[in-house]
Parts: sequence; structure tokens; C-alpha cells
Amino acid sequence: MNLNLLKPEVQDYIEDHLYDDVTKIVLKKSPFPGCTSQEIAVQIEAKSRIAKKLPSWFHKKGIYYANKLNLSQTSSEATATYKANIVKGRTLLDLTAGFGVDSYAFSKKMNQVWHLEKNTELSQIATYNFKVLNATNIKSIPENGLNFLKKTNLVFDFIYLDPSRRNESKEKVFFLSDCEPDVTEHLEFLFTKSNNILIKTGPLLDIKAGLNQLSCVNAIHVVALDNEVKEVIWELEKGFSGQPVIRAVNLRKNKSDTFIFKEQEEKDALAYFSSPLNYLYEPNAAILKSGAYKLIGNRFNINKISQHTHLYTSKSLEDFPGRSFKILKVLPYNKTELKILRSTKANITARNFPESVSEIRKRLKIKDGGEKYLFFTKDVNEGLIVICCIKTASF
Repeated sequence: MNLNLLKPEVQDYIEDHLYDDVTKIVLKKSPFPGCTSQEIAVQIEAKSRIAKKLPSWFHKKGIYYANKLNLSQTSSEATATYKANIVKGRTLLDLTAGFGVDSYAFSKKMNQVWHLEKNTELSQIATYNFKVLNATNIKSIPENGLNFLKKTNLVFDFIYLDPSRRNESKEKVFFLSDCEPDVTEHLEFLFTKSNNILIKTGPLLDIKAGLNQLSCVNAIHVVALDNEVKEVIWELEKGFSGQPVIRAVNLRKNKSDTFIFKEQEEKDALAYFSSPLNYLYEPNAAILKSGAYKLIGNRFNINKISQHTHLYTSKSLEDFPGRSFKILKVLPYNKTELKILRSTKANITARNFPESVSEIRKRLKIKDGGEKYLFFTKDVNEGLIVICCIKTASF
């Protein structure tokens, strides 16, 4: 950590060149003694990348930024705040704390937070930033979190960890047992230090696979931000043996959607099918990730279009957690009927369909954009159809 980067004149330079080409800055001689052009470029690139991800940090003067890899792996401010609203009690240990976005969010809900980060420089950066952010109740320790826990007599109301999803070769991994640390190996020990454990995993981890590897899961939070699944949060309680609650959450600027259910409810639900009616619905990404394919139809009194197509329809418009469309017409997928679509402009979605969106665009010469939406999919009899729509509500 180079403190020269925090001098007022250097900080002003970073602000003035925030959206410049950093490759050009790297090639220039540094205008300031005590810091290189490369170091300045790292700060510029990092800050320019987090404007939407960490808005409060972006607008706070004097923040020292980690490199882009560390920042890409950190939670967004919105998802960190969501996790902070899960925990309760007085003390929390962040076992794999990194840049410290989650620790900072937890510090607003807990009396004391321990920030454990084995990368010494990253720990120094986080410690400095906590002072800038006036987070005086965070204790930073530059040490491997598991090693610290093995030595301390302390117990915590919550332990939080975000296992690294990259192996020693920096390649991405997806199974819990391949992450670092392997929480499946250390779970029994972690429960000697806290009765409550919160685990963040990536959006690609299969929920059933996670349940097979973890015990005592009392809740699963599938968290999307503006209809993109960002993380899956596993809430574990020592001794819990029931069926976990699944919360599919889509965080939005003005309104967030939450769909809550248990796995047995989805298993017991009956799916009802029909041809496309007056309105078409596409569930948000969190619901699709959660697997509530039948239950979502039951809850909102809407029908599925086909067995393996997670699109739904109804006669009257429902207030639905996803995108809603007014159906204009439904075309069978054949050359004669598709002539009307050639060389038009529309937004295309392909669901349970043998051709990709790019293949459809190329063959029908359909340009992207406009107010029309075309869903290429299958009907209840597995026939290929195109549903032509306009939007009634947006995310």
C-alpha cells in the first residue's frame, strides 16, 4: 500500500483522469514522485469500475482501491446490504474478508466485526478504508481466518465466509469442495465457534448440489441485482434439520421482488398448461435460479406454455415478479408465417427452442431493439411458435 497515492494532488489527478485510457497513463512518466504511473493507473481503473457497484465508496473521498481482480470478486453494495439484514446479534467474524465491502455492511448491524484477510496488503487497504468510512467497530487482522479461529477462545454470533472460487492456477471453480477454504471440510469446526454461519457462493452453484454438501441449512437466498443473479447465500443454524426456506430476491432501485417457498411446495405443486392467452410472463432470474417453476404459476394463477418452457400466460394482467407482456399474435414457426417478421426490428428471446437468438436474427434479418418483443419457443404440444408482444411492465 503506497500512501503517496493518497496525497491531495494525486487524488485530484485520479479524479481528473477517471475515464481516460489507462494504457496511455501507464506509458507516460508519473507526474508525482513516490508513486509510479502503473500505481496511479490501478487506482484510476479500479475506481472507474466501481461507480455502479459501490456508489457510496465511489463518492467518498480518500478511498484506496485494490486491484481490479479483488474488486471483481467483492460483493456489490446492494448485495452486501442485503446480507447485513440477515444477521443478528452482537459479534460477527468475516473469515475471508477481502476488500471489506461485506464487513463494512455488517458493521452497521453488529456491535463488533472481525475482518480476517490473509493478504497483508489487502488487509492494510481495508483497515485504512474503514477509518475513512468511520467504521470504528471493525477489527482487522491480517491472518488466515481458519488459523485465527483455531487459536482464539472467542465465539461469535455469526461467522460469514465467501470462499474463493479460483484454484491455485487462478482458474474458476464452481463446487463448494473445490473452493478455498473448503467449507464442507471445516463446517463441523466452524460450528464450535458459532451457532450461525452465512456462506456466499457464486450464481452457478446448483442448489441441490449445495444442499448435498452442506448440513443445517435453514435458509437459501438467491440474490439477483437488476435481474442478474449475483450470489447464492446459505444461512446455516447449528442443529437445524428441517427443510430450508428458499428466498428468490431480485433487488431493484425502486422496488425489490421476493418470492418465498420451500422445496416441498414446489414438488407438491401442479402445473397447468394452455396456449398463449392475452398476457405473457417471464419470471425474474432469481425465481428461475431457485427452481420454482410450477409454484410460480400456482401463486399467480397463470398457466405454463409448455412443460420445459418457463414462460407463463393468463387472460387478465397480473402483478408479476418479472417481465410482463401484452400478446399481439402467435405465429406458427414456418416460412409462410414468418415472412411478416423479415427485416423488422424487435427484441428476441429464444426459450426451449432449437435455434439461438443470433441464428434467428441472421436468418430473418431482424434488427435488435424497438418496442416489439418476439419469443421463439414451444407450445403445449411441443410445436414451434413465435409469440409477438409489447411490454406492459419493466424490471
